[in-house]
Amino acid sequence: MNKIVWFRYDLRLEDNEAFIEATKNGNVLPIFIFDENYYKLDTSSSFHLKFCEDSLKDLNQSLKNLYNSKINIYYGDTTEILKNISKKFNISEIYSHHVFKNNYLSKIDGKISKFFKECNIQWYLFNQFGIQLGKRDRYRWSYNWNKFINQPVLEKRVNCNFIIDPDHNKNCAISTNFIDDKLIQEGGRKNAVKLLNSFLDNRSDNYQKEMSSPITGEKSCSRLSPYITYGNISLREIYRATKQKLNEDISIVKKKSLIAFKSRLAWHCHFIQKLEMEPTLDYKAQNAVIDSRLNRELNEEKLEVWKAGMTGWPFFDACMRQLTSTGWINFRMRAMMMSVASYNLWLPWREVGIHLATLFLDYEPGIHWSQVGMQSGTTGINTVRAYSVTKQGKDHDKNGDYIRKWIPELRMIPTKYIHEPWKMSEEEQTNFGCRIGVDYPSPILDEKESRKEGIKKTYAARKSPKAKEKSRAVYQKHGSRKRPRKKSSKKDNTSNGSRQTTLF
Repeated sequence: MNKIVWFRYDLRLEDNEAFIEATKNGNVLPIFIFDENYYKLDTSSSFHLKFCEDSLKDLNQSLKNLYNSKINIYYGDTTEILKNISKKFNISEIYSHHVFKNNYLSKIDGKISKFFKECNIQWYLFNQFGIQLGKRDRYRWSYNWNKFINQPVLEKRVNCNFIIDPDHNKNCAISTNFIDDKLIQEGGRKNAVKLLNSFLDNRSDNYQKEMSSPITGEKSCSRLSPYITYGNISLREIYRATKQKLNEDISIVKKKSLIAFKSRLAWHCHFIQKLEMEPTLDYKAQNAVIDSRLNRELNEEKLEVWKAGMTGWPFFDACMRQLTSTGWINFRMRAMMMSVASYNLWLPWREVGIHLATLFLDYEPGIHWSQVGMQSGTTGINTVRAYSVTKQGKDHDKNGDYIRKWIPELRMIPTKYIHEPWKMSEEEQTNFGCRIGVDYPSPILDEKESRKEGIKKTYAARKSPKAKEKSRAVYQKHGSRKRPRKKSSKKDNTSNGSRQTTLF
């Protein structure tokens, strides 16, 4: 019996149900397909491709070391490739995991499924995230997910012959292009395991306290999210290892941090479930009534300034430049990026979301587009989150060291002015070697006033009976069913009514 194990976003051998089931007997062809059109989508980027290539190299090495085999890599049209190799090797069974990504891949899966049925090929699909297929409400979701995540990690028992296709890996038409790939996380199983261990052993000590800052978060966040996106390590492995660490004799602070981290694993799947229940998240607002009433218009000049980190608001610009260079920024600053685009600059959520998708190394459509909707105020069920850039900067970068690192134009500016350099006199600007409007841009808008105006217009858009009716429907479908957290007595420029995550 000849089989295919089709690696997609599960680039590992450990706790990989598709691989384990496929290799129990028979002859197995391990494959990966670079779809020629997938990497042309407006949400794809060389960041994603690099991480995927790193992951495949690591997977290939594991197959070689353990089984003297290799992964057969193909480039081109997914449907045609599967048709050709299925006929070439007389394939009777195909094993893979469900993919919860976007409409493009869903359509491909539909075509493939039809072909397999016509050819009497059995396609075995497995679920690596505990997503409830076909589910249209949240009833018993937490119960079902907890049942999934607490299952034992699967053990490999390989008893098959691996097939190598001499015609694979030809005519590669996809290439990477990086300014400095040393700044980008390297994909692969071994890096995922190393990060998990270092996080659980020491980096998580102050996770709960330090994750909100792009400075401390760079070290204290787990940095595991891209490895989960590409399946270098399974969610179950991370969950189990975290539980084990919690059973050890650790400090109360560390215990609280790991409990907070563990809860984010559930939130990861909570958001992917949204995409399964509503596959149009990436191009249709959940509350179309509110979205139409907001009437945000695309201003190309504002969008380009936002993309380039040239708004004239130093802390925001520093965050955007870090993201553009590394593919990573912490969760709070991701929310701030959407806030600036949505409320200060009044830009449409989709154009903003597409650009961020290309930059996020860990781009996961279910999480990403759910967050874009929440942060842009187009769900109708989340409190408006409009961040004060200056306040965030002073809270997380008091002395301006982070700003100076990512904005060399401001390197000589004293701390007194680092968050608001436009307040310097012309003489001071000359003395410190940074003329505002010349060496570094003047603020594109009054940050405080534009934010206040954006908040006002957003709440106004939510007031109509139709908008409220739609919001109730959105909550009924997607609400977490958890009790809302109590609002802080302190005034803050962010809401605390609903959670945000990029994970880790």
